Amino acid sequence: MKLDLNRVLELPGEADVVTADVDLTSVRHAGRPLFTAPVTVTAKAQNRAGVVTLDCTYRFTLSVLCDRCLAPLELPTTRTVSHTVVRAVSGEDDETFLVAEDGIVELDTLATNDLLPELPQRFLCAEDCKGLCPTCGRNLNEGDCGCRKTAGDPRMEALRRLLEN
Repeated sequence: MKLDLNRVLELPGEADVVTADVDLTSVRHAGRPLFTAPVTVTAKAQNRAGVVTLDCTYRFTLSVLCDRCLAPLELPTTRTVSHTVVRAVSGEDDETFLVAEDGIVELDTLATNDLLPELPQRFLCAEDCKGLCPTCGRNLNEGDCGCRKTAGDPRMEALRRLLEN
């Protein structure tokens, strides 16, 4: 979706608010769709004394698996990102400004650039998630599986002895 900011860019004191749904269902994490529903964006553009700010509030639910125990997680999230909008940047392209040369901002691209770099690298159902048993695959959060605990990789025995001292 295209957001036309021309009126706001030209008139000091002008403001505009737009709410739209952005489709990011093609974004995947671990082979699964990360967003199962559209991301709702509320974009508020405001011109204060010739400085145009664009505040975007994103509301979405992440549909992921716990990286330790593979339990499905639904994580409702709200994130707000602010941008200073300019028509051009003199010199090098500065990432501190949102450049809208023709006064148009593409909300799909903006949402992708705002949200994806800020998502966690790892998703956990709980900080103390015990994960899966490496032998039988049982979810250890649900109780002990009864498997015999192995001593680990025998190649690491020398390191283990060194750390014990």
